[in-house]
Amino acid sequence: MLLLSNPPSFSEQLRQRTDELRSRIARVNYNTRFAQTAPELAEFRHATAGIVDGMDDDLLSDSFQNTVHLTTYDSYAPFLAGFSETPCKASAIVDLFAPGVPDFLAKSSSTSSGLTKIFPKYNCLSKIRSSDPESWAVCNTSRKRTTACISYLGCDQMNVEDEANCPVTTIYLAASAVIGWRMHFNLDPEKDGQKMGAFILDHAAPYATGFIKKWRSFLLIHALFAVGSRSLDTMLMGFINTFVEMIRYLDMEFDMVVDCIANGTIPDLDGIAKVRHHLQLNISADPERAAELRRLGRPSSRPGWCGHVWPNLRSVTSVASGPFASSVPLAQWFLGPNTAIHALVYSTTESWIGWPYNPSELNQWKLTNESVIEFLDISKSDSINALTQLEVESGRRYEVVLTTQDGLWRYRLGDVVEISEFDPTDGVPVIQFVERRNVSIRFPTCMVSETELRAAMAVPDMVANVVDWTAAIDDRCLPATIGFFVEFAGDQVSDLALAPERMLDELTRLNKNIVRALELDMFRKPTVRLVRSGTFSDFRQLKLDEGSNNLGQVKVPVALPNAAYVTWFSNRVVQEL
Repeated sequence: MLLLSNPPSFSEQLRQRTDELRSRIARVNYNTRFAQTAPELAEFRHATAGIVDGMDDDLLSDSFQNTVHLTTYDSYAPFLAGFSETPCKASAIVDLFAPGVPDFLAKSSSTSSGLTKIFPKYNCLSKIRSSDPESWAVCNTSRKRTTACISYLGCDQMNVEDEANCPVTTIYLAASAVIGWRMHFNLDPEKDGQKMGAFILDHAAPYATGFIKKWRSFLLIHALFAVGSRSLDTMLMGFINTFVEMIRYLDMEFDMVVDCIANGTIPDLDGIAKVRHHLQLNISADPERAAELRRLGRPSSRPGWCGHVWPNLRSVTSVASGPFASSVPLAQWFLGPNTAIHALVYSTTESWIGWPYNPSELNQWKLTNESVIEFLDISKSDSINALTQLEVESGRRYEVVLTTQDGLWRYRLGDVVEISEFDPTDGVPVIQFVERRNVSIRFPTCMVSETELRAAMAVPDMVANVVDWTAAIDDRCLPATIGFFVEFAGDQVSDLALAPERMLDELTRLNKNIVRALELDMFRKPTVRLVRSGTFSDFRQLKLDEGSNNLGQVKVPVALPNAAYVTWFSNRVVQEL
């Protein structure tokens, strides 16, 4: 049972562990270019000059806490210029944030600010290559395919040269989720070619499936191999809306997929030419399974369809909290009562934050010891004092602050979390994600936060069958209000007439400034515009076509960041409530 406060008996243990981690990170990264020149660390350099290696952990940790200022992405951006140069020179990027040259550049999904950020990641390949070389054991084609791991694995490459223009090393550019999957399964990008036609562990789809860059094709090929296996017992993917979109694409293309299973063929889909050979080698005709699928019908034909197609399916593990929570009801409708949705991890491009304290609780995370995690009290608008895990209180909300092994120093993450309780075994805080800080829709007299937008979308009228949604200012007539773009599964929207009124009730309950804005005739009832089927999948593909390589990690922002995207969604509206 979780504790409401941190027991004194754990305080010293937790303090020592934090001091050791903070001091180890500070020592390792002390002589990097950022640490030696960044103004935010000037006081720390002055306090520790010449003595950092001889300081005890507690003294170095105290010095860190007292002298290191908060940083943001703008603190690091000037140091990243060397990665944009062609050719990329080792001299421009060595010992930048951590010793040596990074193995990966992790790219953010660019939803909050609209801009993609990059974060160097160090010592990943050494960990992958030091693992058991058989840890990614390729199983023969006769084994049971019990896991549908719907993960994109593609990386771009950047060659690094010395001053004589000779190649020195290769840096891989990828979404943080790609790096996470590769670390988890020990998948060295240098060896991808050896595994393209193979199955990794007990995965249902061949390795090559993870390199399909077209979102629709990526999901349909995963669906093809998944429904071809009756023995599936586990599904694993980054976000729960990925599962929903895969099942909906399967519903639309059900006859084609079943025909492919019956005949042992790979369909002609956009973007699979480079991997088609590897896919075709790993599919065999199975008319018996095809006949069974035809008897069961397409996914939309019955609730709990997945339980009939995969009788052994017991869990779908993914991120299903925060902005992804709206996809949970529809996902559970497809899954049925015998398959649970489990939480994956709380991870960001910058660092791994938490692991599920109880997997069945989709928004409950125990802090990891991967990075030093501190907190800013958001109730104090001018707060600059980062609090330790010993200083936080149950029920209060804080912004996460990170010091990472990859060279971030007291970095403001922008995620707001609430301290739920404390683990009774070691006193470590257990948190819930609340929202992204400063993600909001602003009006002259009020500001509507991400949490309030999600609460409005969670009113009973709107919960069922929501595929995805986003919001923006709707100023088509005055006064301006919040305009929601919503995609539903199915066509039954006749019972949604009261939804805008109930959404307004929820917003006024949470935000008294909206009440005042209504009284001043400066705000009106929210609008709800329904977009055609497939709109949000198309938006993810749009983001990929714009240059993102984060397939599987392309998130739809809660609040649209620019007018062009508002126009794009407006052009796909089929009905307004």
